[in-house]
Amino acid sequence: MEIKALKTLTGTIKHFPELYLHILLTEEEGVIVARCLDFSVSSHGENEADALASLSESITDYIDYAVGRGAFDEIIDPDDESLWNVFWKQKSHGSKTMLLPYALKGLIKKFGLPDDIFDR
Repeated sequence: MEIKALKTLTGTIKHFPELYLHILLTEEEGVIVARCLDFSVSSHGENEADALASLSESITDYIDYAVGRGAFDEIIDPDDESLWNVFWKQKSHGSKTMLLPYALKGLIKKFGLPDDIFDR
């Protein structure tokens, strides 16, 4: 199955500003898929707005379930690395950034980036 990256979004939840979420919108087999890569939660729709609205409901249900079980501290469940790679590639729009080599290791660790996110 081919995944066509459409857009990336980042942001927080109103009552949980410490949760910084990464959203990837893709087109797969004619359907728009919205994924929250931090929770491994996804939804789909006929267009971006529908997919995002459905994802919002799914995230709400996911958090409600975790809070109800007293497992809020365990809700972070990162999605597959291949999807994160699609996210970062789309986020950068293919642009390359020149960074000093010694800074790369710190950036990768600080932001939890895939090891191959920067060209070395």
